[in-house]
Amino acid sequence: MINKQIVYLFTGVSLTTLVAGCAGTRPASLDRARSSLTQAQQDPAVVRYAPAQLTEAQATMTQAENVWNSEGDREEASHLAYVAEQKTRIAVVAAQEKAAEDETQRLRAQREDIRVSARTREVKLAHAQAEAATDRAVAATTRAQVLEQELAALKAQDTERGLVMTLQEGVLFEYDKADLKPGAMHSLEPLMTFLREHPDRTLLIEGHTDSTGSDSYNLELSQRRAEAVRNFLSSNGISVDRILARGYGESYPVTTNTTEAGRQQNRRVEVVISHEGQRVAERR
Repeated sequence: MINKQIVYLFTGVSLTTLVAGCAGTRPASLDRARSSLTQAQQDPAVVRYAPAQLTEAQATMTQAENVWNSEGDREEASHLAYVAEQKTRIAVVAAQEKAAEDETQRLRAQREDIRVSARTREVKLAHAQAEAATDRAVAATTRAQVLEQELAALKAQDTERGLVMTLQEGVLFEYDKADLKPGAMHSLEPLMTFLREHPDRTLLIEGHTDSTGSDSYNLELSQRRAEAVRNFLSSNGISVDRILARGYGESYPVTTNTTEAGRQQNRRVEVVISHEGQRVAERR
């Protein structure tokens, strides 16, 4: 068997070379921010109700792309892309709020017309039924909008297991490490906000690795990473009784381990949040 220290040294050199080689590639944050902005620009409600916020987001997005294209400043371009994405979200939320206000005013006007025209018992009964139905529809729409916004902030997918939030290794950890990076709080903040607003939800934190290294080492590393996320959430006010932390090593790859790109995707932490009224269950 090849000496493990030599393997680690070779891996470190390979990663250094890879990072250097990727220095000139377009930051993924630019594409994410551009995609979010384009989607908002194609939403008639956002265009109608939040044109100023949308313009601000576009200006910041243009600035981010100019910084990257003209200066190649990855850090500044990524920062501006993040700001542009946040401004886009502000535009979307502002549009939703304004649309809701308009809809409320429309409903109030509609109710007033019904009151004025209600002259008989049957009309009054119909009016009451219409009001109840409207209230239920508005409440359902509001709940759906809130959940949609929360899922967007989490970047989570709704699955049979629950809401699944996937965080790649580089977002939380350095390669082959189990200590959270200083910037990890930014990535976990939407999760903490969601859990505070939904105290009935439980979660399972799953650590996953690629197939590099021994099974036992990968299992231990993935467990330590899952526990690091659990401890961070607990230290920020989320009860540890709501959290399970499990490491699965290389057992559940999402793609091939034969390429570096595939291995990067397999090195991840998945946070599974229970559906309302349920408790999260471990993999079987």
